[in-house]
Amino acid sequence: MQIGFIDFSKEERNKILATLKLLGTQTALDELGIGVIRDAYADILFPGISTIQTRAKYFVLIPYLFKRAANQKLSSGRAVHKWLTANEDKMVETLVRNSDSKETGIIGKNALKQKRAVKMKPSSIYWNGLRTFEIVRSAGISFSAACNVTWSSAQKKNEAEPKTDGDSFDDMTAGQGNSVLFSPILPDYDFEKTAAITLTRKEAEFLADKITKALLSQNTLFAFLIEHKLNCNSFDEIPVDILAHEMRHDYLLAKDFSDFIIGAHIRYNIIFSNYQDEEMVDEFNSWRTMFVNRDFDLAAVLDRISCNYATVKFCADFLDSVYKNDLQAMDEMIIAREKAVKGDRAKLCKPNEYQYNFDRPVHFYRLDFRFGTAKTIIDDIIKGLEG
Repeated sequence: MQIGFIDFSKEERNKILATLKLLGTQTALDELGIGVIRDAYADILFPGISTIQTRAKYFVLIPYLFKRAANQKLSSGRAVHKWLTANEDKMVETLVRNSDSKETGIIGKNALKQKRAVKMKPSSIYWNGLRTFEIVRSAGISFSAACNVTWSSAQKKNEAEPKTDGDSFDDMTAGQGNSVLFSPILPDYDFEKTAAITLTRKEAEFLADKITKALLSQNTLFAFLIEHKLNCNSFDEIPVDILAHEMRHDYLLAKDFSDFIIGAHIRYNIIFSNYQDEEMVDEFNSWRTMFVNRDFDLAAVLDRISCNYATVKFCADFLDSVYKNDLQAMDEMIIAREKAVKGDRAKLCKPNEYQYNFDRPVHFYRLDFRFGTAKTIIDDIIKGLEG
């Protein structure tokens, strides 16, 4: 089966490409429709981070390329757009050549081997993060609009009379043409020839400063881990006792929800296996024994975020069935929930079409709310600061 879409705009196209890419990974599965809760807490704890980001370097490479584009005497915003995307492709070879062969996360590395370019460019993947961390200074500006502003600012700069020695700027970026779009970060090396995927100390200091001071990311868990140079191995290992009160509260609510919803996913696998996966049965029994003997406040979890009624009801009904140990009601609501979320693609409603894989249960992992991606960004920044 082929999937198609109407290409209305670059941003809409990239949203669809991102969705299709995520559908190819196990971690993107959301049979029970809890993604709205997962993503809401991810935005609270790790704002500006998305699961398809790979390395921190792109948060500085994109501003570098915009600055270079402004000096190309291009004919329009569309020409700026074309120049940027072409040079993002060229950067792949530069990053591969100058990075250690063991380094991962270079976008387009595999495509380069096949002599092709990736469809989704780093600028699309990182644009929301650039705005969140106020690296892009206009909060709501799109990539295409930024290209137009870059061209327009460059035109005005070229047409303006040179300033005399007695003139000055109130804003340190006011006289830099297009760089008013970005917080000032200029490379102190020839990035187009010598950039590696790792951060320089200057770049790491810049990113640490932006993330810990930007309105939408300051006072978040993400900023805290960077500020204190905490390189935790997993979401569960974050040192809760040293977190500020509100931050600790949000982290514990997210962690509680992860501990809760894993039970629904375990039960999903039991149903999907036609009750034949004994390991999942044992997992569920162990989970329920531990869960019913601990405190859990679902209302507190859901009150912290915006969530649709159907998802709230499913969570509440599942919790009630867990406490009552009503397995029949539990299984019926899980089957109904997947059907409501997935429609004709619901696996539990088509046992003859979808086959359970005993070696790879579905969604058998605890939510980490994008911590895995955030950890990579944090690691890059910490290494850069120490370097």
